[in-house]
Amino acid sequence: MSEDVYRRLREAIVTGELRPGERLRDYELAEDLGTSKTPVRHALDRLAEEGLVEMQRNRFTRVAPLDPDRIRDATAVFGDIWKGSVRHAMPALQGDDVTYLVDLTDDMSAAVRECDVAAFGEALRAIAVGFARIEGNSIRVSAIEILGPQIRRFTQQARASFDWDGSEKSAVDIREAIMRRDAVQARAAIVALFDDVLPGIIDRAEARERRAEPSA
Repeated sequence: MSEDVYRRLREAIVTGELRPGERLRDYELAEDLGTSKTPVRHALDRLAEEGLVEMQRNRFTRVAPLDPDRIRDATAVFGDIWKGSVRHAMPALQGDDVTYLVDLTDDMSAAVRECDVAAFGEALRAIAVGFARIEGNSIRVSAIEILGPQIRRFTQQARASFDWDGSEKSAVDIREAIMRRDAVQARAAIVALFDDVLPGIIDRAEARERRAEPSA
C-alpha cells in the first residue's frame, strides 16, 4: 500500500495535478486515496528526500517549487549516469538488447513528432534505465528513478520552451549509435542532449517565467 500511495502522489506532482507550492495535508490525502495517514506520511517522507516535496515539521508540507538550478543539477547528474552506463553496456549489447533500445528511441521520436512532453520524459527515463539494466547496475537504475521524475515534472511545465528539433536530432543520433553499437557516438549524442538541448529548455523556461512575473 505504501508503494502504491508513493507512486500515485509522485505522479500527481510530476503531472502538475498537485501544483508547486500546494499544501499537502496527510488526512486529506489519505481520504482522497482511500488509505490511512501512515502510508501517506511515509510517501511524503520519500518524496521530500527526492526533492519533490518540502517539509517543515509542525509547520507545513507542500509540493516543492520548481527550482531551475535544482533542475539543472538533476539534468547534469542524469546525463552523467547515462553516459557511464553507455560506456559499460554498449560493448556487451546483444541483438535483442539493440532491438529493445531502438524501440525505446523510436518511442522518443514519436513523442517528439506528437509534441508530447510527458511521453518524451518517460522515453528518456526508459532508455537510460534500459542501458543501466543491461549494464547490470542497480545503483544507476535507482538514481535514474529518483532524478527522472524531477526532469519529467519540469518538462511538463515547460511545453512552450521545448526544443523539438534538438530533441528529435538527439533521438535520431542515439538510435543510430545503438544500431552501430558505437559507444563514442552514443556518448556524444547524450552530451549534446544534456549539455545543450535540455539546458537550453531550462534557460528559456526560466526567462519566460521571469517575463511573466508582475513588475514591481
